[in-house]
Amino acid sequence: MFRRSSPRRFEMAEPMARTLSDFHYLKHAAALCLLFVGTTFLALNPDWIDRPLVKAINIVASNQPFASRLAFGAVYPTTEGAIVVSLLWYCWFAHDRPESRARLVSGVCAAVLAALVAHFLRGTLPTTPKPIFDAALGLHIPEVLGDAAVLRSAPFAGSPGFPSERAVLFAGLAIAILLVRFELGLLALACTLVIELARVYLGLHYPTNALGSLALAATLAWLAQTRPSLELGALFLRWERGAAPSFYLCSFLVSYLVIAFQDLRELAKGLLQ
Repeated sequence: MFRRSSPRRFEMAEPMARTLSDFHYLKHAAALCLLFVGTTFLALNPDWIDRPLVKAINIVASNQPFASRLAFGAVYPTTEGAIVVSLLWYCWFAHDRPESRARLVSGVCAAVLAALVAHFLRGTLPTTPKPIFDAALGLHIPEVLGDAAVLRSAPFAGSPGFPSERAVLFAGLAIAILLVRFELGLLALACTLVIELARVYLGLHYPTNALGSLALAATLAWLAQTRPSLELGALFLRWERGAAPSFYLCSFLVSYLVIAFQDLRELAKGLLQ
């Protein structure tokens, strides 16, 4: 009377996947893209919001040395990477369903792509440098950042600061986790937001930089949840199933490179001088 169902091959067929169409993801990606365009427009006109807000924050920060030390501890280069990447791997091993893993892989690829887009835009958009390097502001640099004259004499001190490749990368990874495991994603995203706010507090970012970087990362993350993008994730799953040693070798190497992102960027800057 009852026929036993045969084992099914890999397919995108989780309950949530059936209820959310590609149009749903494209709609959200379009809205987030508009937000990014809006923040870009504000970044190109810093006198409207960015500079007045940063000046007000700097007045508070200059009178709160303990808060500045806390913020400096939060922006330590490897902290964000270690937390987000650890949560990413927890999410990977906690969800062995093909659909979840395909979404996670697609999200990681989208985060890397978003960071590359951010790097291209930084070299293209005529935005202002970071607040502590912006001569029009004349900010008081917190003592925890070091000598002001040395910082402002750095070779790349005058380079544009919008959008931030690092912020885009880690926000993209956090959103990739969020779309697979909501509570873990919230934790990763909260970590990223706290660190971005700390950078704004120290004068290392304008507010629109943090918001724009998040919007850019989210745009690519939502696009990565469409069916064509998930097929890319499926390719990585076939690699993991067919050649697990090489897959995890490359994956852990990439994980280390992500955690050491800041150090690698500083090394690249030194080599390009």
